[in-house]
Amino acid sequence: MNIRQQRPFAYLVAFVVAGVILGNLFGSWVYFTVTIFSLSILVMSVRSLPPKEFKIDIERGSAEEGKDVYVDDELEITINIKNEGGKIRFLEIHDIIPGLLEVVEGSNHQVLELDEGEERELNYKISCPINGNFELGPVSLRYRDALNLFSNEMEIEEEMELRVLPRTEDMQKIDLDPSYTKHWLGEVKSKSIGVGSEFFAIREYQPGDELRDINWKATAKYFDPLTNEYEGERSGDVILIVDGYEEGIVGTMENNTMRASIDVAASLAEVLLSARHRVGLIISGEYMNWVYPGTGRNHYHKIMSNLTKFERGGTWGLEGIKWLLEEFFPRKSMIILVSPLTVPSYSSTLIDLCMKEYDVVLISPDPLKIEKEVMEDEEYEETAERLYSAERERLLEKLWDHGTTVVDWDPTEPLEPTLEEVLRYRHRRR
Repeated sequence: MNIRQQRPFAYLVAFVVAGVILGNLFGSWVYFTVTIFSLSILVMSVRSLPPKEFKIDIERGSAEEGKDVYVDDELEITINIKNEGGKIRFLEIHDIIPGLLEVVEGSNHQVLELDEGEERELNYKISCPINGNFELGPVSLRYRDALNLFSNEMEIEEEMELRVLPRTEDMQKIDLDPSYTKHWLGEVKSKSIGVGSEFFAIREYQPGDELRDINWKATAKYFDPLTNEYEGERSGDVILIVDGYEEGIVGTMENNTMRASIDVAASLAEVLLSARHRVGLIISGEYMNWVYPGTGRNHYHKIMSNLTKFERGGTWGLEGIKWLLEEFFPRKSMIILVSPLTVPSYSSTLIDLCMKEYDVVLISPDPLKIEKEVMEDEEYEETAERLYSAERERLLEKLWDHGTTVVDWDPTEPLEPTLEEVLRYRHRRR
């Protein structure tokens, strides 16, 4: 560490030099007085230089370290500070945090006085307005003299990894049943008889039937062995697709259609995996990020990890996703596309997927709602709004007519009521 001269030191030296020059030119005692006063301060500051070395031990003690947090959660950060050297009068501590995180309580920047061997804690809370992987630290230390003329600076590489997961909505009432099911067990009621939990009928006992399936009450009544028959339960493949095409994103860095789409995908992944469906993921960002369909808690964490890494859009459009679906993913899967549908050509691609026997569901966060929210203090053109709304309505009706289940969603409101209503209509149409 080297002792650094601060800007006030340069000003003080300039006063001394200027006072000497002007005093000689004008022969005025006023200039010499200013010179002597400035020189006295300069000599005193040099005599009280901060030490060339100071021994400070820094350690993070946050209970939440290593844990996952969600968007809008508040996280308490604790930094333990111990002075292992002599007394320090002015120690400035700054815990460097990414600009996207907000300090909501306390401060990550403080000035302390520490006696020899004294221990202190720096506590503050941060809020996480968007998902992503963040790194807190390093911790910057600066020890300066009382007049702030000289300082010593150092950085301690005491960092903390923070993973902020997308916001999820409780949608346990949602029943998303793929039109095409597979032969492994799930929660979708099959039209065929098989292994399941829902009672279907009673039939005559057949050799090989398990004892637990015998209906003893009916057997005693009719004096003939009778067996319970159950409705088969199956599951299907569901592919969640997040539209990250950069030119189609509407809103600000913290509040936009892409963020809303990520939250929806995270919520649906939990619901679908709970129903024992195989769930896959495709994200079109800077590169095509995808997860092959799978089940279980570990698979859920894998999907959430990929959604968390998705921080900004890219150049991949729906045509690239369609190619990936046809080449690598199971046929006749349920496709849930989360897209603001701001790119007109997407409608023809969705219709093409329906023609190829994919069960297509479009969840479209209305970009106009987000745009109005972020522009609430500005003038909004009502005529343009009506024209856009009419055009969007025609586009969504066209998709309904060609077999796409369309959920026109206001992203400023919860998704569950809107999705539930559309799914009831979808079941009636079947």
